[in-house]
Amino acid sequence: MEKIQSFIDNNLSFYRTEHYFERYGEFQSIEQFSEYCNWAKANNVKVYILGNGSNTLFVKKSIKTLILKNNIPKSINYLSGNRIEVSSSTLIIDLLKYCYDNSLSSFYFLTSVPATIGGALAMNAGGGKNSTTIYEFIESVTFFDFESNIIKTMGKEEIVKGHRETIFTGIHSCLILSATFKFNQTNFDENPIMKRLKWSKEFQDYSAPNCGSVFKDGYLRIPKYLSWLKIGKTSYSSKAPNWILNKSSSHVPIVILINIVKLLHIVSPRKAILEIISVD
Repeated sequence: MEKIQSFIDNNLSFYRTEHYFERYGEFQSIEQFSEYCNWAKANNVKVYILGNGSNTLFVKKSIKTLILKNNIPKSINYLSGNRIEVSSSTLIIDLLKYCYDNSLSSFYFLTSVPATIGGALAMNAGGGKNSTTIYEFIESVTFFDFESNIIKTMGKEEIVKGHRETIFTGIHSCLILSATFKFNQTNFDENPIMKRLKWSKEFQDYSAPNCGSVFKDGYLRIPKYLSWLKIGKTSYSSKAPNWILNKSSSHVPIVILINIVKLLHIVSPRKAILEIISVD
């Protein structure tokens, strides 16, 4: 098995908080992934598959979970009939650039999301609650199920999906390997990537490290009303109210701000449900 590392780092999450990672490994193949998972199972250690860290919140100073970085080789392979197979480690923006260069429709609404294809598929990435998601363009997803030691391929109709969740969400014994997308040939009046980047510059907030939307459900006006509240160098954005902007090396202010919103939901009929993934 590849050596499990321990180190201090602030680059594994887009919040850029600093942590001591007790157990960290990188894999480039199913065999390496299986070896890590077997070790974790034998030692009763949780596993977290890390893509690009764009939706990850580490909630303790010392992280005991085995963090496994997905380094499966990046690939974008044209099949036929505008069908494209893409590896899970490929960044969303790289596939979108490929689609634009080849005059193909695509999920350009995810241009500003710095996630991998695997992460976007696991979380059913998309626009608002009732808008289009990445799965509109999916034909099938291929994944490795560690528990059964089998590689499976599912059509998009077989994959149970909800708002910002799928059958893969939080299931780190299932490694998404690749996906086959079906796009349509199209003509562009303007560059859809640049158009979306212009939109994100106007309506989203990149003035400090962040992981985008914090909650996927609840009364999302509450974070908006709390934008005046600063915990050290951390606060909810006034421009993108469901975002937390962080200029601290500590995760604690982020956790406090999240818990305040959760507390304010106690008297409401709706629950504040996190979109970001908490890892300890």
